[in-house]
Amino acid sequence: MPDCARVFLRSSDDLGRRQGKTPPPLRLRDMVPALAHLQRTDPKGFQVAVRGGRVVAFASTILRGSTHFLSMFWALPTLQSKGIGRRLLTRAFEAPKPPASAVRCVYASLDPRAQALYLKFGMYPRGMFYLLRGVPKPSQRPKRSVELVPVGEPGKTSSKMLAVAAKYDRMFREARRDADIRFVTTLPGARFFLVSARGSTIGYAVVTEKGRVGPACVVDARYSAGLAWAVKEAARNMGAESMSIIVPGVNAGALETLFEAGLKTEFFGAWMSAKPLGAFESYFLASGMLL
Repeated sequence: MPDCARVFLRSSDDLGRRQGKTPPPLRLRDMVPALAHLQRTDPKGFQVAVRGGRVVAFASTILRGSTHFLSMFWALPTLQSKGIGRRLLTRAFEAPKPPASAVRCVYASLDPRAQALYLKFGMYPRGMFYLLRGVPKPSQRPKRSVELVPVGEPGKTSSKMLAVAAKYDRMFREARRDADIRFVTTLPGARFFLVSARGSTIGYAVVTEKGRVGPACVVDARYSAGLAWAVKEAARNMGAESMSIIVPGVNAGALETLFEAGLKTEFFGAWMSAKPLGAFESYFLASGMLL
């Protein structure tokens, strides 16, 4: 996993420079637990290319219900456009063979080489996702507000959390994903919240003390701005110095609310899938690696 993390950091730095962007502030030790989670849950979907005993490229797919998500795909800059990536993707998507109902999808960078390869694998542009980051500042509460009701203890997972998440994930993601919910709820200082409006539960949210938000959702898109404001306030109240959140482009209410609160776009990419999949108008991603 450290080798894979090094490939990711070097490749993402190179991509950022080519696109005139500042690479995200990531450290090797921050990447390893998430990569290890992907490999544990879908070991045959985690494929690597090795040279001289070191990993030089890797691809990871995770299968959740009928959602076959390309979670990570990176190669060292000197090895790109040499056919290695295509071989890796073939193995990651086909070993083990997914069910016929599986829909391939990816949160893709805007690198034209990568996008051309995803098109060859049957994934087509469906919209945009935006990674926002910044200091969560005070802002005006939206008219349609929500309340966050904490469940369980910080950094721990309960059966109630899994049941609540499964109810809404089936609606927004077309899949139950207990393994991923366990991962995000056991991050340091993570809190699981029910999202309530007018006395009824309409969704859930996960926020950590370091300001990492997601997954989060509400069944009524009219409350998207209210949810964005509520998770931003939760991060502030938990003492987060900054927050990060991935917002689908169709979630307009949330984007407007978070921009007003001072967050900035750090990365944006294309949502690509073989068929239309999911409902993102009132959804925040678990992360770029977990959708």
